[in-house]
Parts: sequence; structure tokens; C-alpha cells
Amino acid sequence: MSIERVMQRPVLRLPPEATCAEAATMMRDENVGAIVISESGRPLGMVTDRDLVIRVIADGMEAEKTQLRDVMSGEPIFLGGERSIEQVIAAMRNLAIRRIPVVDHEGQLCGLVSMDDMLILLADQLGDLAQVIRQEIGND
Repeated sequence: MSIERVMQRPVLRLPPEATCAEAATMMRDENVGAIVISESGRPLGMVTDRDLVIRVIADGMEAEKTQLRDVMSGEPIFLGGERSIEQVIAAMRNLAIRRIPVVDHEGQLCGLVSMDDMLILLADQLGDLAQVIRQEIGND
């Protein structure tokens, strides 16, 4: 199964010149923990709620004046939508990350897959297996 089936669309994004305050407001209003930083549809990096706390607030920077380009995690991994669930899980494990932007064949941002998406998918699949076992046990 490819990640296109489970990735989130649309993706919340901001340009690199947006401020950390704008990102924090968007995260609060949309109830998310990360925003993809993009320019001309191409992902450049990500900013998470943790990044804002550690790189802005804890360092005493002004969120209203600090641009996202100055605090984003640059050069994050991006995966194509044809990648398998197993490949996504392996990338998350190997790189110790929770979210991966998904790009199309031209490198344009088209989705975001998160650890939560993977857990929900796996939980649904385990539920399906449990139902099969229940039916099998009931038919003995």
C-alpha cells in the first residue's frame, strides 16, 4: 500500500518569510503540531511546535519578528507518494522523525504523512484481523 492512501491533504504551509507568530497562530487554529515551509509549491523545510519553543521562546527571540527560515528544520526528508507504508515507517524509525512531507514527481508538495497516520492505519488493520479471528472462533 502506498502512502498516498493515508497522507493528509491539504498540507498546511507557509512561506519562509512568514513569522513564527504566524506559524504558532496557524498551528493553534488548525490544531496541528507542524507546518511545511514551502516556496513555489516546493517544500523547503518544516517547523514544529517544539521548534518554536526551543528555537524561539527558549532563546528569547521575538516570535513576531523572527522568520520561519531562521528556525525551520531545513533539508528534511521528502518522500514520493508511491512509497510504501513500510518505507515510511523505516524512514521515521531511522531518522527519528514523526512527520514526512510527500511530493509528486515534479517535487511539488502534495501531502504529509505522520506517525499518527501510520498508527491509525495499523490499528485499523489489527482491528480487521481481530474481526477475522472472532468470526473464526465463532464458527468452530
